[in-house]
Amino acid sequence: MKMFSSPGHRCLVAGVLILTLGAFGSLRADNRVPGEDVVQDFITHVNSLSSVSDDVKKQVRETVQQLQQDEYSRIEAITVGLALIYPEYEQAITAAQNDDVEQAIQKLSEHVDASDAFLAADSSFYLARTLMNRERHEDALPILERLSNEMADYTLHAGPSMYFTGVAQANLLENQRAIKSLARFLEDYPESPERLRVAAWRQLQMIQSIEEGGMEDILQRMDYSRRRLAIEQTDEVTQVEQDKVVSMLAKLIREMEKKECSSCNSQKNSENQSESQNEGQGQSDSQGKSDQGGSSNNPNGVVRRTFDDGPASPWSRLRQRSRDAANSAIKQKLPARYRNVVEKYYEVTSGNSDDSKK
Repeated sequence: MKMFSSPGHRCLVAGVLILTLGAFGSLRADNRVPGEDVVQDFITHVNSLSSVSDDVKKQVRETVQQLQQDEYSRIEAITVGLALIYPEYEQAITAAQNDDVEQAIQKLSEHVDASDAFLAADSSFYLARTLMNRERHEDALPILERLSNEMADYTLHAGPSMYFTGVAQANLLENQRAIKSLARFLEDYPESPERLRVAAWRQLQMIQSIEEGGMEDILQRMDYSRRRLAIEQTDEVTQVEQDKVVSMLAKLIREMEKKECSSCNSQKNSENQSESQNEGQGQSDSQGKSDQGGSSNNPNGVVRRTFDDGPASPWSRLRQRSRDAANSAIKQKLPARYRNVVEKYYEVTSGNSDDSKK
């Protein structure tokens, strides 16, 4: 039995498999194939289409049923079946597969409100994935929410849609909603690909660990601002988040400076005690080492006089929003995991600032 009508359809299967990030997995505990009910509903639907010839219906049935039996291909069974019925939809999927973003968005958008509910659901999934691959989470989220709720009975992608809903919500700083979506994905879709379940669990743990004003909170907001600047969303929403980032960083820096100052004061007190002992033994005392002098007693140079009237660590420069000084401080103080995100943020915001001056 020949599975596909052309080499193009065989290529489509491979491409769609990549787009959907894997297959369902093995049989469920009750020995039923995941998505079996949805596939059967789709075949019944195809048989009812008066506009489709009997030959095409037969080809769709054979193709879908054979794909359904392969655990590595079953998730795209409906997609391939729809491509056999609607050649224009095959073109849309091919555009998404080839990373032809504008063409994919245009062609997929033509089908999201199709009278064929299976076509509408399938095209919605690939449209949302294409948008998310371009970090357009604001546009993808409504599509994903609709897909994982009222359209769930017409797609094999309901599980991945719920996962990506949580991812999009987290990227939009909707953390509480993201927690609910990711938890629902883990609970309701145990047959989903292991890579998605592991990713969902890790993301859930990360979001739940975020404390307001903490470094993880700051990094999440930085990434949000960076992304919106990258897609040229420089509106008030973006500016408000940028101001929050600066304010939160300044607070965190002040706290770190206090710890530095406390350490420096302890060291100075120790040095002063040593100097007093030396004075008692008749040794000369250097006045240049006092707090009013022009240099620091700290041999490590943690505290040094800078551009203001008093001693300050490099961290204080961030409060002045000087990017060069900020990057210098970041390289010295932050772990690599945080430093990379902060440097990328300042690189994007600096570029945006330069563009605004042109």
